[in-house]
Amino acid sequence: MKRLLFLFIALIALADRAGAQYDAQFSQYFAAMGYYNPGYAGVNGDLNVMGLHRQQWIGMPGAPQTTFINAGMPLALGKVSTGIGATLFTETIGLFNNSHVSGQFAYKRGLFGGTLSIGVELGLTSVSFDGSKVNLGDADGYHTTEDEAIPRNKVSGTAFDINAGIYYTHKRFHVGVASTHLSEPLLDLDENTSTYIGRAYNLTGGYNIQLKNPLFELQPSVFMKTDLQSFRLDVTTRLVYNKMFSGGVSWRGYEAVVLLGASFGNVEVGYAYDFPTGPLLKASSGSHELAIRYRIKLNKVKTGNYRHKSVRIL
Repeated sequence: MKRLLFLFIALIALADRAGAQYDAQFSQYFAAMGYYNPGYAGVNGDLNVMGLHRQQWIGMPGAPQTTFINAGMPLALGKVSTGIGATLFTETIGLFNNSHVSGQFAYKRGLFGGTLSIGVELGLTSVSFDGSKVNLGDADGYHTTEDEAIPRNKVSGTAFDINAGIYYTHKRFHVGVASTHLSEPLLDLDENTSTYIGRAYNLTGGYNIQLKNPLFELQPSVFMKTDLQSFRLDVTTRLVYNKMFSGGVSWRGYEAVVLLGASFGNVEVGYAYDFPTGPLLKASSGSHELAIRYRIKLNKVKTGNYRHKSVRIL
């Protein structure tokens, strides 16, 4: 816990740095934690399948469009508790398309009344660039229309990637820390062009506050990610009514986010609208994000002295 606190303080100390990062930005990070932290795999006792689509900075040409799909479930290996998961991700940004597919495994054990989960994620990361749409303008006395560093056709590269993370859940709170792109993959797009994905880190934490009215619960949370050169911070507050409906707001420095959610049986739906508060307001009407999760209850068979017996052979 001391190490987690130290990392928390270190990340806050980097808050004055801002810039772009490779990893996608999700306003509903609490629903898409499987993207950031493999320790989240099988975080509860059900099979969860989640899909999320984000259209960022509407009105800006080449703005990011992101789709993320994640499935996870607990898995008992003898007396050892584990979780497994699978992810599929794709994002277009300008002339680039980033994607990855991966599998996740998490080891779980009880700790201080909660569950500690240590996870690893192995997968393939792919980056493609459509150089056929590059426009270098007309040649003149100051520049030419050819540059060996810029491909003039569609090129792509694939590399092996590793993520790792720790996620702790308790009845009233959760905290997680993870690192993505541990292998720091280098992708060769063609003979003259390559791209590099640097290691990144993220930290999340949240607390569930039961209000005097038992139908209402307040859920404040924070999410931070950094590559030690740039930094992003989300501060979120959500109010949940009767475990069915939720609404909230989030702040990200240059954007304010409105969050809405609803749960109907095994289906949960979430929506986020990002409203630019800085210079982006002049170029974009905001960002939209929709998430849908389907939960399948798993049958748990007890063992030992508590083993269930068939009524036919009692």
